[in-house]
Amino acid sequence: MFNTRLFKHLVFILILMAGFTNQALAETSKKKYGNLNKGVFLVATDKLKYSSMHKTVIYITQHDQAGTSGFIINRPTEAHVNDAFPDIHASSETNGTVYFGGPLHTQYLFILTQTQFSEGLYPINQNVYFGTGPAMSVRLQSENSHDKIRSFAGFMSWGPEQLEHELDSGEWILAPGNPAELFEADSDTLWTSLYKRWAGSWI
Repeated sequence: MFNTRLFKHLVFILILMAGFTNQALAETSKKKYGNLNKGVFLVATDKLKYSSMHKTVIYITQHDQAGTSGFIINRPTEAHVNDAFPDIHASSETNGTVYFGGPLHTQYLFILTQTQFSEGLYPINQNVYFGTGPAMSVRLQSENSHDKIRSFAGFMSWGPEQLEHELDSGEWILAPGNPAELFEADSDTLWTSLYKRWAGSWI
């Protein structure tokens, strides 16, 4: 004879067990990738060889419970800032190459800059800041030649735990986000350099 009360009790136990399992997996992932944070590089592995992310290097600008975001830093386009975004009116010092930062919101321009003057910008790491909107426009209209700056159309984004699953699958390598490499003028060799240096390592 079917025992409805026992069945409900078993279902309740299974739900509790699933909740504890998911929580345990989340905690394990957090410990395993404790250095997954803003200011680090993601380096694509050969598992992404046949995808649009092949040989990409991504600089993480945000990582929290809501997910992860950042910019592909080694995909220069053929356009300069004032070509692609004429309303910005970038100065002669900042009218540099626009990089393809990722497939999301490519109609908008974003910057990464290493500067001592951080008003209106969002801190990342080692005096590196992220900027958009009016604060970005001010920076790009400046004739300041001392600050390092790179412009991006679009960005990358992952939902909660999504990037951790991709790391578990071996699709990415984590590497320190060195500003010297972040703003390297020639990005063609960046992926090869980082991959050879950090393959098989987790920071």
